Amino acid sequence: MIAATEAGDRLAITELVSRYFAAVDDKRLTDPAIVDATFAPDSRIVSPHGTATVGRDAIFVAQSTSFARFRATHHVTSDYVIDIDADTARIRANVTAMHLWKIDASDPHALQSHFVAGGVLHATAIRTGSGWRLSELSNDICWRTGDGLATMMATVLAQDRPPSRPASHQSQRPVQASHQVAGE
Repeated sequence: MIAATEAGDRLAITELVSRYFAAVDDKRLTDPAIVDATFAPDSRIVSPHGTATVGRDAIFVAQSTSFARFRATHHVTSDYVIDIDADTARIRANVTAMHLWKIDASDPHALQSHFVAGGVLHATAIRTGSGWRLSELSNDICWRTGDGLATMMATVLAQDRPPSRPASHQSQRPVQASHQVAGE
């Protein structure tokens, strides 16, 4: 049986992940306040090409740049498994994500202007004085369909980063890619 406080924590953690993907889909991840309310200061996201983006400032820049290529995205998560140990939670959930390229980011004559991918989200959340915050986020992509994932990866690797948000810079450092982030 799950205690009421643990049930409340599980609900808060599930909502934290849902709010992250809602911010992505609603194009609100360009707001530093949303990034701050979602991620711990030293958070880490591992991208599909194996680069770890570390720190809120770097996450803000990387996520704003990455999702700017899409006219729309739609993320659906399900089947959450959350293991809580004191102030740390390990999260596993399924994620399906659709990415619709901006008109100028894809061939307008192509039949496929999007891709859909499914995978297993792995995350760690920590309890802070302001509530639960993500400290690590990655996604094992299990399948994909439609044009675009290879194209997206090529543009990510060739893309110049825009100026960072005001504040301290956190570095991006390559890591071994055992997980990939939510199709992005």
